Amino acid sequence: MTESENFPPRMIPATMIIHQEGVIALIALIGVWFRDAGLATAFAPRGGLATALLAGVGSGLGCFCLLWLVRTAGPLRDLESWQRRMVEGWSIGDALAVAVFSGLAEEALIRALLQPVIGLVPAAAVFAALHFVPDRKLWMWPVVALALGLVVGGVFERWGYPAAAAAHIVINGLSLGRFRATESS
Repeated sequence: MTESENFPPRMIPATMIIHQEGVIALIALIGVWFRDAGLATAFAPRGGLATALLAGVGSGLGCFCLLWLVRTAGPLRDLESWQRRMVEGWSIGDALAVAVFSGLAEEALIRALLQPVIGLVPAAAVFAALHFVPDRKLWMWPVVALALGLVVGGVFERWGYPAAAAAHIVINGLSLGRFRATESS
């Protein structure tokens, strides 16, 4: 029996994750509030809002498709199986709420607050560290988070917070929706 099978994840209530994301969002808002640029600048699109949202959705779709294509690689298969067990019992509404709240909150913290101060690569590294799970079999989650953090960080650099948040929401929403569909079948 592997380590992940010895200690399988318990289903985590969606409300618990949403509360956690609320705390993350509050920290980000307070931090951005005290920066010289302020809230409006930190959360503004670069260029038009429609262009930023389209770029974010497109980037999120591209990332999701790439993840879907490589999902059968050993460590990714293990990670996906673990994540699927973690969200057992969630409704589609739960999955969508977590996708939206996590995308908005985590991008506010990592991109709007930290990335302008510490840079793209360190911000992506912080994002990866936040996805660490103390299970050697799940080493791939922070690696995937680092890669996605670099992509979404680049999206932020080019199109701003709305694009980065849209990309994150799309990646999480489609992933969680797929986990739910797999669980239902």
